[in-house]
Amino acid sequence: MSNKLLLLLILGVVFFSACSDDDKDPNYDGTYKDSGLELSRDGMALSGKSVALSGNTLTLGNVIPGEPALAIPVTITGNVVEGTSSNDFREVKVSGKIEEGKMNLTLAVKNKATDIEGTWAVGNLDAGIMATHFTFTTDKEKVKYGETEVAPENVIGFVNGIFGWMLPTFLKDITFTSDGNITASYNSDMNNPQYATSPKGMAFYNLTGGKLYISANIAGIIEDVGRSTSDPLTEIMVVLEQGLPFEVTKDTEKETMDVYMTRETLLPFMSLLPMLGEVMPEEFQSYAGFITDLGPIIQEGKTAELGLVLTQRNITE
Repeated sequence: MSNKLLLLLILGVVFFSACSDDDKDPNYDGTYKDSGLELSRDGMALSGKSVALSGNTLTLGNVIPGEPALAIPVTITGNVVEGTSSNDFREVKVSGKIEEGKMNLTLAVKNKATDIEGTWAVGNLDAGIMATHFTFTTDKEKVKYGETEVAPENVIGFVNGIFGWMLPTFLKDITFTSDGNITASYNSDMNNPQYATSPKGMAFYNLTGGKLYISANIAGIIEDVGRSTSDPLTEIMVVLEQGLPFEVTKDTEKETMDVYMTRETLLPFMSLLPMLGEVMPEEFQSYAGFITDLGPIIQEGKTAELGLVLTQRNITE
């Protein structure tokens, strides 16, 4: 009798242990990407990204500009994942579900950089403020610009003059929104000026490490404008997908904000300069060579800075 009781006791322990194992929450740890990840921000799908889950930590791979591996503490209830990461400059909330090995995740981002947020005009020609920020230093008394030997200060003046006047004719203003998006108002018809605004979900910004990082949603851009992956603009934008660092300097008296890249950030783009002629408005393609000729000057210079001069604009203008 005692042997039978012992046998029943053993079977009972095994049975309840098996039931207990079945009731454990499934292990969702792993890396989700490609067809195993559906990631969206502001209603726009983000492709080519990866999300890793380990315990109660979810890591976004190259999703937030300038933060290539953003670790977010999360709670997992059943198959629902939720969490928040916040610092002085931004707040990122994630929420989603994991079903059949696939993660469906939505991002909600709020930027706290209120001194950047808003609409900025590209230059201000009426006030004599050109739209380009270009400067460089060199040990040479003269540099080769095109086929001519020119003093460095003359190259700087020429580039800032020509392109500082040209840019505002097709790029009117840039808006940094509170949810981390960047939109732009641009001239869609140079012969008969018609201004259009780019949709949200194309470009994002984030402040980190004292720099302004800007990234592009390549899939969204291709879908919106119907470009092929061989389009030169797409090739340029691919470099932007992970987020490029920009320096930011502000002049409160002039109400301007200079946003520019330094020589170290510019160098990888030098091989792409010849493509600019293909993406510039047809009316300005004859000026493309002036940009291409800057390549050797930047490469051989000691320092270089290239970007935009933005001026504060009332959002109702």
